[in-house]
Amino acid sequence: MSMKHNSPIRTVLVDGSPECLVRLEKWLGTLSNFSVVGKASSGVDALEQCRMLRPDLVLMDVALPCMNGYEATARIKEDGHCPMIILMSLFHMDEAYEVDSYSKADVVLNKDVVYEELIPAVTRLFPGRAGIPEERSFEDNMV
Repeated sequence: MSMKHNSPIRTVLVDGSPECLVRLEKWLGTLSNFSVVGKASSGVDALEQCRMLRPDLVLMDVALPCMNGYEATARIKEDGHCPMIILMSLFHMDEAYEVDSYSKADVVLNKDVVYEELIPAVTRLFPGRAGIPEERSFEDNMV
């Protein structure tokens, strides 16, 4: 990954829900270290966005039409350019899925805590990135 230390994290958002995409984009737009460069509503669209845009980070829902988040993650990781991928689900992953089914993701988050856990997860994935405000939550930025 050839990204400058202080450059925004180029992010693609993937979710089957247009409302969820809007909320995530709005929230990430308040954080200076993120640049939403693309959005997709299916696993197939996510593959295309990643091939075209070559993001640093993909924030992807597990439940997607056409191709689920697990399969899309595996295909994106096999494609050569390997962005960090954070999978999200409404279900508790360890209860609903076998560990191997999502092992290609870099991080797996429950959607119930995504706004609290995303910044710490990104900080771990991109160590030393200045300006990621860990104390900001989704609720702090909603109007």
